[in-house]
Amino acid sequence: MPEFEPRSVVIIGAGPVGCALATLLRRQGLEVDVFERGAASAGTGSGHSFNLTLTSRGLDCLPKSVRRRLYLQGSVLVKRIIHHRDGAISTQPYGATNAHHLLSIPRGVLQDILRDQALRAGARIHYGQACVDVDPGRPAALLRSADGTTTWAAGELLVACDGANSAVRGAIATDHPAELWVDRDTIPHGYAEITMDYGDADPTGMHLWPRDDHFLQAQPNRDQTFTTSLFKPLAGGTRHFSELTSPEQVREHCATEFPDVFVRMAGVGKDLTNRGPGLLRIVNCGPYHHRRTVLVGDAAHAVVPFFGQGINCSFEDVATLARLLEKFQFAARWESGPIAEAVAEEYSDARVAAGHALAELSLRNFEELSNHVNSPAFLARRALEARLHEQHPDLFTPLYQLVAFTNVPYDVAQRLHREASEVLDAACLGRDPRRDQDAIIDEFVRRYDRGLVPARRRAG
Repeated sequence: MPEFEPRSVVIIGAGPVGCALATLLRRQGLEVDVFERGAASAGTGSGHSFNLTLTSRGLDCLPKSVRRRLYLQGSVLVKRIIHHRDGAISTQPYGATNAHHLLSIPRGVLQDILRDQALRAGARIHYGQACVDVDPGRPAALLRSADGTTTWAAGELLVACDGANSAVRGAIATDHPAELWVDRDTIPHGYAEITMDYGDADPTGMHLWPRDDHFLQAQPNRDQTFTTSLFKPLAGGTRHFSELTSPEQVREHCATEFPDVFVRMAGVGKDLTNRGPGLLRIVNCGPYHHRRTVLVGDAAHAVVPFFGQGINCSFEDVATLARLLEKFQFAARWESGPIAEAVAEEYSDARVAAGHALAELSLRNFEELSNHVNSPAFLARRALEARLHEQHPDLFTPLYQLVAFTNVPYDVAQRLHREASEVLDAACLGRDPRRDQDAIIDEFVRRYDRGLVPARRRAG
């Protein structure tokens, strides 16, 4: 077999996803150029931010050296910490063991680590280069610099890592609408960051204040600060939260709904009235490629953040594309066009169903975060599911555990849990999930033994 001749990949977008992909491809010996519309010094100070939560699903897609650096700067969270209206506090573990945890890390910190790793690996990052058009078959991107000059950047493969407002996706959808469908939407809720003192808060969990149609979320950081965000319905036609149009209304609302931490929100009135809340966008599309151009991360599937899996799904995209390029690059006869198109098509086939499933899962999880975590019936069901999994891990795995802590594709996890839950529902009929756990579990196992649970592999 002849020695492999390095080929080139052009990546649009130097965010965490683009930099992670650049690192993996450089490790394969590919030439990688990353083009970013923003400046190298651009920050994230929009006031619309929340920490990214990595789980084993996404972390396992990154090199060990990157994971080590992330754990040094991120916060390990093993549970939800629920702050109830009556002042009570309860906790809900994320999984069965402490290995089932979230790694919460500020977006800017993650960005810095992955950009540094990409540069160390030998990727070339070009700032101030906005993508204004693409030729997906060539493939190439037309880039415009700050002075208005344009130039084409071509490679064997063009990869869009340029986020929910992807210029690459937009150009393909405009020029080839029959080849790429795109569905964009926003939800009625927005979000905004609140400055809140850390105090003596428990640093081992995600703090959550569920309040029916909205919730406050606080993620501890290593520097004894919180990244705190309010998720709340927006007022129709204007960019502010409903019923919160003045600093006085904001302070009154927070004092009523979050009295245990209101004293830590010294600037909350200013925080929530001086800037409009950020919108929560959903982007679904298909397929995730056209010719020799592929869509990765939010360019392919922007989801609402309520399952905390957006960045994990994106890193799975990255790892899948890198594996396919490695699989094909040592072919005895490298015919760049056909092989690159084969990589793009196989990548799309592998990721589209998972991306669509995550969009559904993330949207549905809002109800859990804002309301269900307070519900005695919900908590009783979760306790039953946890005990069932503990006794029969080969038969049942809770949905959150399947999604966050395994590599079972999101669409498969969604289907497996739905099928098993239907049988568990049947086993619960006429029984109290709190009092009759043993009888329910016995009935579930009997139904499984009689073939009433669809055949499945162990997913935990």
